[in-house]
Amino acid sequence: MAQPSTSNIEHFTQDSIALYLQKAQQDPMTHILKSYETSSYNYLVPYYLSRHIKVDSADQAQYFGYRTMLTTFSSFAGDVKENESAYINSRHWDTDIVEDSNYTALNAVDEIDSIAHKHQVIMFNESHIDPRGRLFLTNLLPTLKAAGFTYLFLEGLREDDINERGFPLQTSGFYTSEPMFGNLLRKAIQLGFKLIPYDCYNAPCNGIAEREQHQATSIYETLKNNPQAKAVVFAGHGHINKDPQKNWMAHRFKTLSGIDPFCINQSINSEAPQLFHHLRKHIDKATIYKNVKTNVYREFSKVNVVDATIVFPKTQWLDNQYAEWLLHSGTIPYTINLSKETFEGALLSILKCNEFDQFGVLTVPVLNMILQKTTRQNISLNKGSYYLRVTDLYGKEIYKEKITI
Repeated sequence: MAQPSTSNIEHFTQDSIALYLQKAQQDPMTHILKSYETSSYNYLVPYYLSRHIKVDSADQAQYFGYRTMLTTFSSFAGDVKENESAYINSRHWDTDIVEDSNYTALNAVDEIDSIAHKHQVIMFNESHIDPRGRLFLTNLLPTLKAAGFTYLFLEGLREDDINERGFPLQTSGFYTSEPMFGNLLRKAIQLGFKLIPYDCYNAPCNGIAEREQHQATSIYETLKNNPQAKAVVFAGHGHINKDPQKNWMAHRFKTLSGIDPFCINQSINSEAPQLFHHLRKHIDKATIYKNVKTNVYREFSKVNVVDATIVFPKTQWLDNQYAEWLLHSGTIPYTINLSKETFEGALLSILKCNEFDQFGVLTVPVLNMILQKTTRQNISLNKGSYYLRVTDLYGKEIYKEKITI
């Protein structure tokens, strides 16, 4: 298989970083996005730019672009703590978060296992800056496969060749370059799911309504040709809203197909203390709340009409920086030991050897970490051979080690 072109890549220097920083002050989203591709998909470049520009919050368009880039590339680089603080001014404050004794906290995996046997289509949404939704779905895939699900529709996917290749590349989409999203795609293919892109990636859609209709129609056309097939749909934010007045993708799909998808909201979670603070005190795993007398789930969101909401437990921070759920997303313990080196501020990427040997900088890591002065950290990975690769802001490789788990 031919390797995608990297002809747009620039050699980044201190001067080019300064130039991008200057341009990003005027148009954060355009130039920070461009820097990611032209820097050879160096996660540190857009992460650095988004942390060092200063945008006037009174300019709403510019400020939105800045916050979007900051939270997005923080999650790409593994700095999800930065993202949690960014929720403070997010639109997701419009939620119902008080305790309600009518609802019982249930293990989300067990409850979705039960739901999966009763429904042909299950839709999950996510916040694009919070990898927990991707990790949760990754761990849920074996349960869904056992319940007969064979299709995985992905809003973030932008190619068809991934099913043959078996893993994503930097060119497979945008959000799919985030390590937990990449791991979701790998796991789904390993389990035998057919991955299907369903958003407007071959041709742009003109406006929200056209995009929602395109998404719904893409899913419907596949299932119309395979009427017994069961499908998982992974979307962003409000696309799974079944409110007829909003008429977003999920409602349009229901109208087209006659299938009522079971829609599960993951997009309103946050570590900000005001959100789910009281609920998090009582849970240690992903939870769905249900009124066991009426068999009705609690959805929480006042913005989306969905069937249920997942509440994630409070994040435990390792070294006051790393999310425990992120570093321990694999199954086999491993200790990173860079305690004899000083790589403060550099990026540690853990990459599958067979992928990196074929595709180099186009490889999507299985894990990213912004390093502290010295790093000795317990993590977990799935079985396989990996490179521990440390790079600096200019893309220079300053450390590389091969490990086998």
